[in-house]
Amino acid sequence: MSDVEKKTEAPDPAYLAAVLRRRQAMRARLDAAEALFEDANTEAVHLLAQQYKATKSTKTDVTLTDDTKFATVTRVGGEAEAKVIDRAAFEAWVRDTFPDHFGFRIIPARTETYVDDAFADRVLAAITAANVTQYANPETGEIHDVPGVAIRPTRSPYFRWLFTRTSKRQPLDGRELVAEALQAGRLDIDTPPALAPAAPPAEGTPAA
Repeated sequence: MSDVEKKTEAPDPAYLAAVLRRRQAMRARLDAAEALFEDANTEAVHLLAQQYKATKSTKTDVTLTDDTKFATVTRVGGEAEAKVIDRAAFEAWVRDTFPDHFGFRIIPARTETYVDDAFADRVLAAITAANVTQYANPETGEIHDVPGVAIRPTRSPYFRWLFTRTSKRQPLDGRELVAEALQAGRLDIDTPPALAPAAPPAEGTPAA
């Protein structure tokens, strides 16, 4: 048995050059497409936010020029939860209102106050669920305004984009519908759409 390893041969220079050329040319095209996509996405999100503010619409169909639906975009609402923003005010409220959940820890050279973690979590969870900084005493039903707590956003609203799936009525999914429309020349993604002409002012209303 020979211990001599078979020498690795260099790839064909012409084939290597072609593969490298294709790879980097595709990268250049992808970079250009990503830049165009970023502009289009920014404008789309701006218009969707404007539409939501005006109509409260949360879902929109995305269609080709012949009204064939190939995608949907849905506004996903943000989330918020209660957080302690003023520890001293919150602890003072627990001390005066629910003393069983308040205490002192003696630490060498100092003494510190504390609120029972389970109780604090229960109060914050109740405030988050009610979306108001109040806590109802489960034993008495008394409603307390809770100081030192605020409801803060943990996630901003965003838009979720989905391509359509195949069905009995439509054998092509959303991506395939786009590819077909591009190939047939029925869809132009290189030219930004023109703004619709402004509506004429209502009768009796002076033009701007």
